[in-house]
Amino acid sequence: MQDAKHDRIYYLVEFLNKCADEYYNLNAPTLSDAEYDALFDELTALEKETGVILPNSPTQRAGYEAVSELQKITHPIPLLSLAKTKDVGDIMAMLSQSDGFLSLKLDGLTVKLEYENGELFAASTRGDGNVGEVITHNARVFSNIPLKIPYADRLVVTGEALIDIPTFDAINDNIDNDEDKYSTPRNLASGSVRQLDSRICKDRGVKFYPFNVLEGLDEIPLKSERLKRLVSFGFGTNFHESLDGNDTAETVTDKINSLKAAADKNGLPIDGIVFSYDDVAFAKAQGKTSHHFKDGIAYKFGDPHFETVLRDINWNISRTGQLTPIAEFDTVEIDNTNVNRASLHNMTFIENLKLLAGDRILVSKRNMIIPHVERNLSAEEADRKDYALDHPKTCYVCGGETEIKTTESDGREIKVLYCGNPNCAGRQIKKFTHFVSKQAMNIDGLSEATLEKFIQNQWITELADIFRLDRFEAEITVLEGFGEKSYKNLIDAINSARNTKLSNFLVAMNIPLVGKSAAKDMSELFLGNVGDFLSAVKSGYDFSSLEGFGSIMNDEITNWFKNADNMAEFEKIAALLTFEEEGAVAADSDNMFFQKTVVITGTFQKYTRDELTAKLQSMGAKVTGSVSKKTDFVLCGENAGSKLAKAKTLGVTVILEEELEI
Repeated sequence: MQDAKHDRIYYLVEFLNKCADEYYNLNAPTLSDAEYDALFDELTALEKETGVILPNSPTQRAGYEAVSELQKITHPIPLLSLAKTKDVGDIMAMLSQSDGFLSLKLDGLTVKLEYENGELFAASTRGDGNVGEVITHNARVFSNIPLKIPYADRLVVTGEALIDIPTFDAINDNIDNDEDKYSTPRNLASGSVRQLDSRICKDRGVKFYPFNVLEGLDEIPLKSERLKRLVSFGFGTNFHESLDGNDTAETVTDKINSLKAAADKNGLPIDGIVFSYDDVAFAKAQGKTSHHFKDGIAYKFGDPHFETVLRDINWNISRTGQLTPIAEFDTVEIDNTNVNRASLHNMTFIENLKLLAGDRILVSKRNMIIPHVERNLSAEEADRKDYALDHPKTCYVCGGETEIKTTESDGREIKVLYCGNPNCAGRQIKKFTHFVSKQAMNIDGLSEATLEKFIQNQWITELADIFRLDRFEAEITVLEGFGEKSYKNLIDAINSARNTKLSNFLVAMNIPLVGKSAAKDMSELFLGNVGDFLSAVKSGYDFSSLEGFGSIMNDEITNWFKNADNMAEFEKIAALLTFEEEGAVAADSDNMFFQKTVVITGTFQKYTRDELTAKLQSMGAKVTGSVSKKTDFVLCGENAGSKLAKAKTLGVTVILEEELEI
């Protein structure tokens, strides 16, 4: 496919999805139906011409898939690692043997994709190199890989699944509790790729960048050219720089720095640069060890260290009662951001560095992401031998005595500080901060610090107390940082939150595995009516009947509500709230499509797809893009194709256009 056509497909997919969001969710369309249909037809034609179909293409309307467990798979060709170096001289030594190229060592999870007859049919993780896990259901929702390609032979591609830094930051920005924020893009990507429910992976914006072709494209002798061919198939670009025997160490260093700048500009998390031999035959002839192939090497660059002064060590409490130490130091600029605090992890970490307020320390941002205290210059220079950590003897929240517990991490014993009071209100602070967060009840003015103050003063002892804070008007208005205006703004925000949606409330109650998407589906099933929802829960409703909900999620939801304390708290707070209608409200709940899952396929004479979808939703139906055993009806126009065949295989009721009366 020509680059222009490739770029046009990406543009149309992004633009049409934006227009669909404006039409369906914002009720503010910027295109007429005719304009949208024309662009949709252009995209369809380009996909047919090039054979490239992206997973988020509006022509697909793919549904979500959930699995009960990740199956194991043995890799016929082992997915081995690379040897590592920090010396450019090692790259020069390899370059003297044959030409090569430099590429980004992306920091995510290695994934293998398999295509046959031009379609993605399998995906798996690297695992230990020999045995990985099947993640095909999640690979289908990666945001930038083609589901179909113009290549009929078998093709096996390896690459890195990752979450870019802007997406990672946006996800963390929507999480108010520091403890709940994700530590690194790599950890978030790894967890997302291995989710059982593909909607979670989809919502986190996982991307894939290829770095090698294991099988296929045999007619192309150079690795770099094979990677270019993958880009023409619709894959994302892994930036690279060519090298030959005439390049000097200075040139190689300049190209490494150029790649680092490209990664930074494009928000790609990296932990090094990879040198690879370009000639496929020469690369294969180098052989391998039990650990790594010899056709390349990973150049690891260390994180730069910056000197500053430690001012204090503070402690944050978690839901488990663990007290985590936080270093507060003079601000330093690292990678164009101001950094003045970093986690110290546990007591053993502090004791190993022998930290005291006023010490000169070196800090870094590991992998350009996470602030970290690396060294204590003051302790090293003074050869500080006699050191005892002056840890808190009482909990800063409840005043209860603290206790030191010993645990094991990576084969080493570490000491961790805990609040010894099982009833400490501080243990509940994260529960409260999640409840009031933007994605939940969205109550402005109740930061974690403010909640801590209110809990310490016993103005809040349970979630329902948040809606009764007006009892303490006199006390709050004289609190430091508050006044009449701040108090009024807070109460206005609380009263505003009393009018909410059931989906927000479900998120706020922190039910296991129930995120924003799942909560919205659960709420819309009952049109936002909390009474109907509770009646269904109490009668044992099977949530696995919903598209994208598996048995594991259903069990988690059911078991949470079976807990008497959880149910009592849910009902107590619900009684203080007013719930908006959510989802399409049917004029007649007795119609055959009410609360049924419907798939539309083929071309219709009387309706456009949008008209048919809107009509069905107004009748209370849930319209999805893929046929499964949970589908109730498939509505068929002309040229229905594979969805009709699958419906017949699964025994799903099929309704032809001439039989449709709506």
